[in-house]
Amino acid sequence: MKPNKTRYRILIPALIVLVIAVCAVIGVRVSHTSRSSDLPAKSTAFSALVMDANAEEGGLVNRSKEEIQAELNAKVAQGMINISINTAPVFPSGTEKGNLLIVNSKRNNYPQIVYIVRKDTGEEIYRSGGIPVGSKIEYAALDVNLPAGVYDCVAYFNNVDETGAILGTAGAEVSITIES
Repeated sequence: MKPNKTRYRILIPALIVLVIAVCAVIGVRVSHTSRSSDLPAKSTAFSALVMDANAEEGGLVNRSKEEIQAELNAKVAQGMINISINTAPVFPSGTEKGNLLIVNSKRNNYPQIVYIVRKDTGEEIYRSGGIPVGSKIEYAALDVNLPAGVYDCVAYFNNVDETGAILGTAGAEVSITIES
C-alpha cells in the first residue's frame, strides 16, 4: 500500500501543535513553581488585610458535635441584641419629653446607642448617648421639633464597644405621636 500524502499533511501539523501545547503547559507550571518558591516563608501579600476579630487559632479537630454546637451557641448568644422600646410613645409637644421607655436589657453584652428615624423622610429625629447594660431611658425629648401628628419610624438599637464602634444592629417599628 502506498502512504496517503493527504493524511501526513494533516497529521504532521497536528503533532506540531500538540507538542507546542504540551511545552507551553510545562513552561507555565515550571514558571509558577519557581516564582512561588521565591516568596518568603510568610507572604506579605495580605499586609493590608484586616484580620477578623472572631478568628481563633485551631480548627474543629478532636471536638465532639456537642462541643462544637456549644461553642457556636455561645458565639450566637454573645452577638444577640435584646431590644425594648415603647412602640407607641406620646409627646405632649415637639419639644417636650415623651415616654420612650428604651431598655438595654441585663441579658445584653454591650452598651447600646439607639436612634430613631422617620420612615417617610429618612430623617433622624432622636439619638441616645451610650446606654449601659441593665439601664433605661424612660423619658426623653426628640432631637427635632416635630409638629403635631403621628409619625411612623424605626428605632435602631446598636450594640457598641468601648470605642463606640457598632458591633450589631436591630430595629423596631415605632409610631410616635406629637399631641400639640
